[in-house]
Amino acid sequence: MSGKLMKASAWAKREFEVGSIPDNRTIKKWVETGILKGKVVDCSVWVYSSERWGIESVISSCVDELIRAS
Repeated sequence: MSGKLMKASAWAKREFEVGSIPDNRTIKKWVETGILKGKVVDCSVWVYSSERWGIESVISSCVDELIRAS
């Protein structure tokens, strides 16, 4: 997985509507179980900026690569 990491809270604000934003514990669980691509570093949760909620990681990564190539 290539790409930049962003804070889980910033990712959640980008991907979810106000009032529906999951907390960092939920996002951490998603990262740890492989639902979402990211990393947990010293108890901080980071998500790859290419991740889009509701779209498989492989598809998101491919779309980002195509956009960068054009």
